[in-house]
Amino acid sequence: MKPASPTEVPTLDALYRGYHGWLLKWLRRRVHCSHQAADVAQETFTRLLAAGPYVAPGEPRAYLATVARRLMMDSGRRRRLEEAYREELERCAAYLEQAPSPEQILHAAQVLEAIDRALSQMKPRIRQSFTLRHLEGLDQVQIAERLGVSVRTVQHDLVEALLACDACIQP
Repeated sequence: MKPASPTEVPTLDALYRGYHGWLLKWLRRRVHCSHQAADVAQETFTRLLAAGPYVAPGEPRAYLATVARRLMMDSGRRRRLEEAYREELERCAAYLEQAPSPEQILHAAQVLEAIDRALSQMKPRIRQSFTLRHLEGLDQVQIAERLGVSVRTVQHDLVEALLACDACIQP
């Protein structure tokens, strides 16, 4: 069918009937795959249909080629993004094997709750020595200076705290 002239495409239907064949050939030359060309041609007209009220283009071929070219660029961008996402998932999959199981996570949470209960029952200085050492990373000398006690007292308090924590997590 001979393409319609610009004055003969007052509707999208007329544009489709007049230029679909031309667009399909144009796309086949660019993508070298008749199936992909057919998909892009169909998507071009679908995009025009979804765009709202139809306004006849002054240059139908240029207009259709522009829409189709943009669709191919979007498709290429999407394909590259999907490939990057797939590569990242493959990279992360190696680490998933090392991830703790839900049972291990539950057990760890239960142990932490038991330690929290044990800490709440300790004398304030012992609890503070424990938290300064294990949460703030201070050494025994720094703890002794901060609390105004001897290093020996800090050592004793830390042993007592560790024994209490150990007792609360034993079955």
